[in-house]
Amino acid sequence: IYVVGMTHDELGGSYYYKSRGAAVGNSVPTVDAKRSRALMERLSRAIKGGLVNACHDCSEGGIGIAAAEMAFAGGFGAEIKLEKAPFMAKYEKRGKKRDDLILFSESNTRFIVGVSPEKRTRFEKAMKGAPVGLIGGVLDERYFAVYGLGGDIVVRTDHKELKEAWQRPLRW
Repeated sequence: IYVVGMTHDELGGSYYYKSRGAAVGNSVPTVDAKRSRALMERLSRAIKGGLVNACHDCSEGGIGIAAAEMAFAGGFGAEIKLEKAPFMAKYEKRGKKRDDLILFSESNTRFIVGVSPEKRTRFEKAMKGAPVGLIGGVLDERYFAVYGLGGDIVVRTDHKELKEAWQRPLRW
C-alpha cells in the first residue's frame, strides 16, 4: 500500500477537526496545479500500464479514511505506517509532524494505491520524482492497524467494526 502525493498541514476544513470541536477554516487544502498535473500524469500511466490494483483519493478523511475504505471494500485487512508517508518538511521543522495530522490531512492530489509485490519495482520506477511512500500492506487477516510516527499502534480495529462505523451514519 502506497500513498502517492504530499501531505501538508491541511486540516482546516476537515471532518476530523469538526469532530474534535476545533475551529475550521484555517489551513484548508490548496492545489499546486503544475505539481498536481505531473503527479496525475505519472499515476495515470502507472494505472494504464497495469501496475496498480486499486486506487482511492484521500479527500474526505485523508489517508486514514481512504485506506480503511479500501481495506473493507476489498474484504482484506491492512497495516499502515505513518512514518513512511511523504510529508512537507517545513512543517516537520516546526514540530507539527503528528500522527493525527498525517492520518487525517485532506491535502489535495493524494491517493492510496494498492500494488502487487511483484510489480512494486516497476511502480516505483514509474512514479520516480513524485512524492510516494510505501506505507503498508494488505493482510489476509481481517483487522486494520495504523502505526504512528513512534511505531506505536494508534488504531487497531476489527474489519467488521470498521465497516459498521463507516456505514452507521448512512442508515435511517
